[in-house]
Amino acid sequence: MDTMGAAALGWRLAVAVVAIAGPTVLYLGLWRLLERLRDDALIERLVARGAVDRPRPAAADVLAAAMSGVDGRRCPACGTVVVAGEAECRGCRRPIEGGE
Repeated sequence: MDTMGAAALGWRLAVAVVAIAGPTVLYLGLWRLLERLRDDALIERLVARGAVDRPRPAAADVLAAAMSGVDGRRCPACGTVVVAGEAECRGCRRPIEGGE
């Protein structure tokens, strides 16, 4: 194999490595950036400086918080799902046994 052929082969291998590894490295960098942006401590520091407004909770966060206390029980009178800690049904307002 002559020198020019080896250089061309080396160039092609380098281009292939960049084409294969490049998107992966960029994706992982984007992932790390998004994790850093989601960091609550960073957001709190920026809010304290006055650089950004305090974020409002997202719909997914509200839903997750609302569903965290659901244990599968239902009101015997109307069948509404009972959230842990409720003393009365949200649907029919009747007292729930075992409610706190």
